[in-house]
Amino acid sequence: MKKEIFILFVVFLCFSFSSDVQKRIVRDGEFDIECYISTKKIIYLNNKKLYYWYKSGEIHFSQSNVGGSVLHNEYLKYYRSNQLAEKGVFNYGLKTDVWKSWHENGQLKEREIWNNGFLNGEYTSYNSDGDLVLKGRYRNNFKVGYWINYKTKDTSYYKKDFKFDEKPKNLVQRLLRKKDSTEKVQIKFDKINKKRVDSIQKEKLKRGRLIKKRNDSIRKAQEKINRLNQKTLDSIEKTKKVDKGFFNKLFKRGRLNKKEVVKKSKEENVKKN
Repeated sequence: MKKEIFILFVVFLCFSFSSDVQKRIVRDGEFDIECYISTKKIIYLNNKKLYYWYKSGEIHFSQSNVGGSVLHNEYLKYYRSNQLAEKGVFNYGLKTDVWKSWHENGQLKEREIWNNGFLNGEYTSYNSDGDLVLKGRYRNNFKVGYWINYKTKDTSYYKKDFKFDEKPKNLVQRLLRKKDSTEKVQIKFDKINKKRVDSIQKEKLKRGRLIKKRNDSIRKAQEKINRLNQKTLDSIEKTKKVDKGFFNKLFKRGRLNKKEVVKKSKEENVKKN
């Protein structure tokens, strides 16, 4: 009885699997793809994840959305030569577990680890000769830690996908860190350059003040000259008016006025005494 129940349970699972998951063969350019799709409707879609789906004989991908049946279970991609090009696993449209890709000559090209749509874990890439080119780690789709480029001999440090030439130190380490000769030269150069810029700026300000002072002096001197000229003109004009009045009195109707001459003479004598 138990055996019969177990057989029925296995048959039920197989039927459920066959009804939910279907195999598809897709020709994509220079590749042939063997994959499986799920007809199960995805209710919740993560807006930060990339989903792969199948429709009208083609495989598509989009972020936080699907437009067909999602890829599920094993995924195999082949070159036309039947050489394996890529292998991995989908979990209802999301890449998961270890994914590998190969060059056409059979050499491993890339190895990466996925966790339901996010890159998580060690990443390595190789050239067609099998030599290691790049090595690093991902955490939730972000590069983290040290990444080594074996081709260019460069090492970079990533923190939350931000790239640094070296690992950032904490405050105490940064304060106590001994600066190398190159950094010292750069600091000295920056100080000299800042000093030169400040000196030029000060000279410009000083020159501007001198020019303003000179212009003010010229303006004041010109105003003084104008006042003196005006005063001289006023004095001349006043003298002309006085002389004109005196001569008018002295020569009344064209004749010499003796009374005015005597009066003028007395005034001059009084001034002399």
